[in-house]
Amino acid sequence: MRCGLFLYNFLYSFSLPVLLTAAKIISKKRGGFSVKRRFSSFPSNIDGRDTWIHCASIGEVNSARPLIERLRDRAVVTTFTDYGADRASKIFPDVPVHVIPPDVKPFTDYFVKRLGVKKLLIYETEVWPSLLTSALEQGVEIYFVSGKITERSFSLYKRFSFLLSDIFRSSVFLARTQEDAEKAQKLGFFDVKVVGDLKFDSVRAPEPVEVSIGSRYPIVVWGSTHEGEEELAGEVHRKLKKLFPEILTVVVPRHIGRAENLISLLPGRSVLRTQSAKVPSDVDFYIVDTVGELPGFYSIADVAVIGGTFNERIGGHNPLEPMVSAIPVIVGPYYSHFRDVISKVKECIIFASSENLFDKISLLLNNDEFRYRIGLCGKKLLEREKGVTERILKEVFA
Repeated sequence: MRCGLFLYNFLYSFSLPVLLTAAKIISKKRGGFSVKRRFSSFPSNIDGRDTWIHCASIGEVNSARPLIERLRDRAVVTTFTDYGADRASKIFPDVPVHVIPPDVKPFTDYFVKRLGVKKLLIYETEVWPSLLTSALEQGVEIYFVSGKITERSFSLYKRFSFLLSDIFRSSVFLARTQEDAEKAQKLGFFDVKVVGDLKFDSVRAPEPVEVSIGSRYPIVVWGSTHEGEEELAGEVHRKLKKLFPEILTVVVPRHIGRAENLISLLPGRSVLRTQSAKVPSDVDFYIVDTVGELPGFYSIADVAVIGGTFNERIGGHNPLEPMVSAIPVIVGPYYSHFRDVISKVKECIIFASSENLFDKISLLLNNDEFRYRIGLCGKKLLEREKGVTERILKEVFA
């Protein structure tokens, strides 16, 4: 382990200038990446806070929200991305929020020392060897909560078992599913329990969005879209407009840096959210270039289409957010990142391909009773799956 960690730190340090430069370039579409913040966002003034909650990015912050709320008087939150930290600070202005430093031992040792916490709760499974080693060496208990291990991650962790085995043996894995628990045991975790998926606790009735749409019908919301999906939204909108002349398609790109470019990409008149809160009657596409408003827009939809599920490289996004508002949900063929969630709610989801998406949306819009029944099915199912936060807290603070 020591030899492996030394080699990892050497290679990581040597590659750090390239990694930071690449991260800065890649993140331009996602809200930016501050190199300086990595070296200056060290904890201070957090006396009395003994629990550290780490979330990778904005999606994980949203999903871990109920856990952070329950621990907000004693918690410190960290993220890997800047936009995840910004989102956490916005939701929890009274909770200290920091981005984690580069995963080099001197930085992580200092970071953990400044935190001075007793417990680290990592949402899902984000593994930074130096950071976790620093935590263990300083007596911090590590818990992976609502732990998730994909096939890709499992293969990667297996390959680097020489580096990670001590970390896994010394940590507690509170799994989403029995399958995740079995993978964790094969990776060398000793203390493994199934608690469920925190995403079911994280969905709640959203704050209403301040937007004036009038009596437009139908409203189709595409949430967290990626490259190629906006073109599909435009094609489907064009066909639907022949049946529903007043249709409005709301497009919420996953990365708001892409929003402005979509204006020329979509067929018809488009308006950005930041340009106007009033949607003119001749607008076809309302493009949401703000952060955190997607659940509110889902709540005013007649049909919600989940982005990332029509792009094979992405693997889908959270299908639960529209369900809390009893909105019928359409999911494409690619949902590997949410396979376990979708397996629990599949009876309340309409599955579609790019080829038959127009037909599936038309079916919902032409049948009020069917649309209402699908939406209500999802809302009731969510209520049955709640309670994960309490199970996590019981295991961590028993």
